[in-house]
Amino acid sequence: MPATGCLIRRITTKTKAQAVKKAGLAREEVLITSKLPGRYHTYSKAVVAVQESLFRAGLDYYDLYLIHWPNPRVNLYVEAWQALIDARKWGLIRSIGVCNFLPEHIERLEKETDVLPSINQIELHPYFSQKAMSAWNHSKGIVTEAWSPLGRKKNDILLNPVIIELASAHGKSPVQIVLRWELQQGIVPIPKASTLVRQKENLDIFDFVLSESEMDAMFALDKPDGRVSGLDPAVYEEF
Repeated sequence: MPATGCLIRRITTKTKAQAVKKAGLAREEVLITSKLPGRYHTYSKAVVAVQESLFRAGLDYYDLYLIHWPNPRVNLYVEAWQALIDARKWGLIRSIGVCNFLPEHIERLEKETDVLPSINQIELHPYFSQKAMSAWNHSKGIVTEAWSPLGRKKNDILLNPVIIELASAHGKSPVQIVLRWELQQGIVPIPKASTLVRQKENLDIFDFVLSESEMDAMFALDKPDGRVSGLDPAVYEEF
């Protein structure tokens, strides 16, 4: 499981095993994650999905494996979770977590399996700060990981005047301001970067600190309808 407050860098190639080899790193130096789609939520399908994914990736194990969405209407996420618990016992996965789970989903996992996720990966950015959700995760010892931490083009977070002003004040880019805001909350952001220049920019956020008032100014950007795609885990079904 990654430490709280770090950034995750992704490498993409034909197989994940080839990516590790190409990077010139030992397997234990690389954290590799995969996810379980909604169509595989039955126990047997989930087990097979993990095994087949490892085979295609050319790996012996995943460092982290996540249930992608709870799919509450289908209501098989506890069964899928039990499959991940067992896959971890068998050595196929080192750490297990979830994506887009609400407190009621996680409480049910704990009640029925006595096992909490190590990570809850959720949509989180300045227009949808999820302050209460990340605090709840923290209270349970669950790391909050942010997908779309910079928002997306259609909501133009990086063009927001507040963020641009903070970037100018600190001699940083708007991207670095947003990632630093998330880092200071103890959140693990996973920004998408297709070039080495952008990857280096994403990592260059450890030499400055946002003040309390600056953090509050970022939180004030939160919007009731701030989701980038309107996908509500309470009702959304992913297959």
